[in-house]
Amino acid sequence: MRKSFRLYSSMNSSYFDLISGNKETQQTKGLGLLLSKSQTALEAFLDINSIKSKIGEINLKSISRVIVNCELISNSHNKYRADIVLRFYKNGKPFKAILIEAKSINKGTSVYETNKQIENYIENEVFEELKVFGKESYGVTLTKLPSYTKHASLISITWEDIIGAFYRVIPNQNTLLDDYFNFLTNINGTMKFYEKEVFSIPTAKWSEQAINKLKVYECPNSGKYLIKHKPLYITFRKSGGGEMDKLFKVEDIIILNFHDDFETFLKDENYSENYRNRVNGYVDYLLEKKIWIELPKDEKQVFILSDNIIELKNKPKPKNGNNSFRAYYELADLLNKKLV
Repeated sequence: MRKSFRLYSSMNSSYFDLISGNKETQQTKGLGLLLSKSQTALEAFLDINSIKSKIGEINLKSISRVIVNCELISNSHNKYRADIVLRFYKNGKPFKAILIEAKSINKGTSVYETNKQIENYIENEVFEELKVFGKESYGVTLTKLPSYTKHASLISITWEDIIGAFYRVIPNQNTLLDDYFNFLTNINGTMKFYEKEVFSIPTAKWSEQAINKLKVYECPNSGKYLIKHKPLYITFRKSGGGEMDKLFKVEDIIILNFHDDFETFLKDENYSENYRNRVNGYVDYLLEKKIWIELPKDEKQVFILSDNIIELKNKPKPKNGNNSFRAYYELADLLNKKLV
């Protein structure tokens, strides 16, 4: 017998549509529910490389109990609220705990304050429930773009990590996991592994030289520079009209505070040696050219670009003649048009 659940007149509904709140709170509460009800999903979550490399492997067969809290409220004077808390017990004794602070899948954000917030939770034992876990309490920031932190108990993952982890185990036909995956990847009907095809920005001569040589680009992680939609490609407009001559495939975007975390980043084997060497070369280049006098103290969005370059034979330009803006384009338009 085939069964289906429909909410109101919708053709496709799941349990996650019953969770109160907007899509942002639904996706976080839904994740907590999924991790508590689906061992397949929990195993996939714990198998995310950045989590496993920092907290070690957790064999769920040896775990006697798992408690999952959503929106856990502290008993402290300031009523802090944790998005998701996972507590693992082995042989009835506290084993490890993970506190997750999540930001929306559809929003770029500065993660500095999120990191500080979760550091406070972990270091000061804000939540009574975590005190018995001591140094085996870990914090996870779950954001749109990855951030770098040297804190021993803090881990950064992205919603793309979650999507990728769940995508790999979907063939196991776990109905609840399948429902959440479909819910997550269809937020606003537009969520994909990337949301916009090409990001286009004006660039200076020195920046163009660094990009072509090292395949690295950086900009502030704030204000007008904040990436609103993760692109598949990036293109840099030249001065004198905004001509675009090539597309660079975006391999990764890393949020990095060079002043605080650069030295630790260079030693972090979670990032490939190639990535670390290229970012190091980029920093050396900027210091040598006096673009930077010292390592900047603000967060930066660091784009790691692929050698996979597409030449734009039409050399398209902005049709309004303005070259000062940051814009998103469809790939087909840049490949086929001279004015976009």
